[in-house]
Amino acid sequence: MDKKPNSQKKKAIGVRKLCPECGTEMKPGRTTLHFERNGFYADVANVAAMLCRRCGTRSVNGPTALRITDAVDRLFQAGKDLDSTGISFHKVAG
Repeated sequence: MDKKPNSQKKKAIGVRKLCPECGTEMKPGRTTLHFERNGFYADVANVAAMLCRRCGTRSVNGPTALRITDAVDRLFQAGKDLDSTGISFHKVAG
């Protein structure tokens, strides 16, 4: 449970995130994450992320990244015995 007072929460929301690669301010947006394991691949589209418009670096928040990685790991595990060249996993925007 988050025990920060409301005033500290509001400050944290307003903090600018700078790109770790080039130092440019990152902006909220959407991206596609690509995964590949043992010749299989999965794409997860429309993921909320902070994006650097200068160099293209993407940053997905920790809890979201963990949920996506866990889902993709399960997808690869389930598909490991399939005779297939790839897996594509997308949520339709809307």
